[in-house]
Amino acid sequence: MFEKPKKIVPLARKALDLLSRRRLSRGELRFKLLQRNYNEKEIDKLLDRYEELGYLDDKSLADDMAGWKIEAKPMGRRSLSAELHKRRIPENLVESAIDKIYSAANEEELAEKALSNILKRTIEKNKVWERMSRLGFNFDVIMSAMHKLEPEGGYIIKEKPKKEDRG
Repeated sequence: MFEKPKKIVPLARKALDLLSRRRLSRGELRFKLLQRNYNEKEIDKLLDRYEELGYLDDKSLADDMAGWKIEAKPMGRRSLSAELHKRRIPENLVESAIDKIYSAANEEELAEKALSNILKRTIEKNKVWERMSRLGFNFDVIMSAMHKLEPEGGYIIKEKPKKEDRG
């Protein structure tokens, strides 16, 4: 039948409502407000004010998120970078947070922790390699961890079945 008209919510109220639900980066909040058809110039002006007041702090968010992510699930630099980029955090702050977290937490130790969890499920070399790679660890770190934590009987290497020629 008839649609109810949408309530027009003032920009500042909507922004605070979104911030009250979860911690957002400036980019995330800007994106959400633009999706709701607020004026771009007014959004930028409001976000500048929120940064002055400390409601938005992308550097702190990037540092905190990097710590939480690594603590919850060991991962390599690539995966951590992707997680922070999903939150629309600027590149320079992503790199800074990653450098800070990996200066405190050794990437090889994180890889060994991740690998020990993977080895509880499988010792098939290809699967182990794929899972470590998906976690964002680079080649050298994966090789080092796999060599250091190699199972007693070695890794299982399964050959892929060869396709028969069909003439």
